[in-house]
Amino acid sequence: MATVFLDTETTGLDDDAQVVEIAVVDENGSVLFESYCRPTVPVDPGAQAVHGIGPEVLAGAPQWPEIAGRVRRVLEGRVVVIFNAAFDTRILVQTAAAHGDPADWVRDLDTRCAMYRAADVYGATNRYGTISLVNAAARAGIEFVGRAHSAAGDAATTALLWRTMSLPR
Repeated sequence: MATVFLDTETTGLDDDAQVVEIAVVDENGSVLFESYCRPTVPVDPGAQAVHGIGPEVLAGAPQWPEIAGRVRRVLEGRVVVIFNAAFDTRILVQTAAAHGDPADWVRDLDTRCAMYRAADVYGATNRYGTISLVNAAARAGIEFVGRAHSAAGDAATTALLWRTMSLPR
């Protein structure tokens, strides 16, 4: 079964947070899908400070119903590796729900969490017992791919990290 790597950037972290950018890459980091996604809630200023995506970028972006089918097609039937899988899948479900879409297919995805695996391999670096993608990449000795806190860059870095963690040490 093919493996893909997903990352999202979001409006925030809370129970109303939604996707503002999503990317899916293959095992080599090549982009299979990438899009901004206009949310139904405002972007939290703290989140915008991290990823740089604000209302001006999102004004002409498609909303979830316009991209959901393409996202589903690129994910279903594949192993989906996500750095913090529980968070990103929750955000996908919340984004869909904001548009009246139950997105049951998201819960059925075959996901793996690169964050917990990286914490096991390289050690936890925070009070939650996990590790950030930036810290995991540094501990793995790999260069960050693209720009940190961009969906495609984070997904491609996760793909490289996953490959690196799979190598014999």
